[in-house]
Amino acid sequence: MPSEPVPDRPRQSGESAFCYWFRICGFNNKGLAAAVRERALLVGLPHVRTDGSRVRGWLGGEQPREPVPQLLADVFSARCGRHLTRADLGFAGSGLDDLTRYRGPAELLGDLARTTSAGLVHESPPADPPVPDSEQYRFEISHDPERLLTGLHSWAYVQPHGLPGTATDAPGRRLGAGDAARIADYTHMFRTMDNRHGGGSTLHSATGQLAWATRTIRDGSYTEAAGRALFRELADLAGCVGWMSHDVAQWPAAIRSLTLAVHAARESGDDNLTAHLLQCLARIWGYLGRPDTAADCIALALYGTRNSAHPVLRAGLYSLAARFAAMRNESREALRNVRHAQEIFSEETSDELPAYVVYLNNAELSSTVGEVLLFLARTSNHPQHATTALELLSVASAERDPDRARSRAFDAVGAARALLVVGDIDAACDAGRRALAVGSAVDSARVRRRFLDLAREAAPHESVPAVRDLREQLLATIAEGPR
Repeated sequence: MPSEPVPDRPRQSGESAFCYWFRICGFNNKGLAAAVRERALLVGLPHVRTDGSRVRGWLGGEQPREPVPQLLADVFSARCGRHLTRADLGFAGSGLDDLTRYRGPAELLGDLARTTSAGLVHESPPADPPVPDSEQYRFEISHDPERLLTGLHSWAYVQPHGLPGTATDAPGRRLGAGDAARIADYTHMFRTMDNRHGGGSTLHSATGQLAWATRTIRDGSYTEAAGRALFRELADLAGCVGWMSHDVAQWPAAIRSLTLAVHAARESGDDNLTAHLLQCLARIWGYLGRPDTAADCIALALYGTRNSAHPVLRAGLYSLAARFAAMRNESREALRNVRHAQEIFSEETSDELPAYVVYLNNAELSSTVGEVLLFLARTSNHPQHATTALELLSVASAERDPDRARSRAFDAVGAARALLVVGDIDAACDAGRRALAVGSAVDSARVRRRFLDLAREAAPHESVPAVRDLREQLLATIAEGPR
């Protein structure tokens, strides 16, 4: 880097921003290509192999592919002694938030590497956002859901790309089934810890493991079969990290990780995993008050797995379709999807249940459908739905795996809310205290929001001493955070 910044010089007529800074910095084609390769190696992107012909194309008006624009900005900044952005060079600003198009597996690995790096630097979760007095609300988010969906649509009909590590001259350690199994073991461990303790206590460690897995695959070589297996396990781990991010209210990071996970899954050829990750995205959009976007994700998942979905996964997708129809005040569609979910779930099959949907058992289905009916009881002038909802939520509580502490807290809160609707105040307080006993130790913004929901819905009964005491405990637990 020069000791003094390069002085400004006027741009020549018709000269592009990139050509201007190329001239100002005194590069030639081969020199710039070498500088980009050197920078790429330094930041952990060894697959970037820029040469002089690429530079000629950029000088002629071609747009460099990701992640090269940021590398060029770094190189030019170092050369001229001032901070230049990719926009200064005339390249459309995309950076970490450009999820609107899918470029291929090599670029995906670079995106994941940058995402995990950013996640490890910014490890502290934000404070929980305030929860309004209405259940029908939106959190504002920087991502445009319509543009994001455009980048996901092609997975249902486009075949997986060739993987970079299968080339005959691919460098690095030879990876195989054992490496994929190791990533799967880590994912299983983190998923278990997340269910037991919440995303807040596990997100940073899981992000570090995702960074390791990404680096291992990016720097290695493998056969076609091994590569697909590696991308499958990478997708599952990235999805786990995205779900933990959602649990601690880091929604932009959650949407980013899960979108990249969907792209990794499509390269693995595992349609069921891709659909599972799309339903995770749908849940986040629904949580953020965008049921239309959530429903589109579910429709895309159902279409993409129309010939391959495991019955349990398909039942889960229909149960979520029911949730988002209810949120859009489409009660008939919601009840139709509830019936579909229950009928499909009971189908017999000899197909092995994938690890990522093992959670989708009778307890989970009963909980999801019960929440749908409870929502309809409060919004569609059909209070009788609350009785059925209470029966289903009771099944969920009775059958739930004891290790799934967060889900057990959700079940208890759901039961308490249903009991308030049917007027059994004493039983509602008992269920609320069960929720506190289980959920107060879970590091989860979602659990704390459910506590707020329950406290809000119990407020009309605050003249009852037991309700007043429950609300005080709920609000105190939210203020204190996890124990």
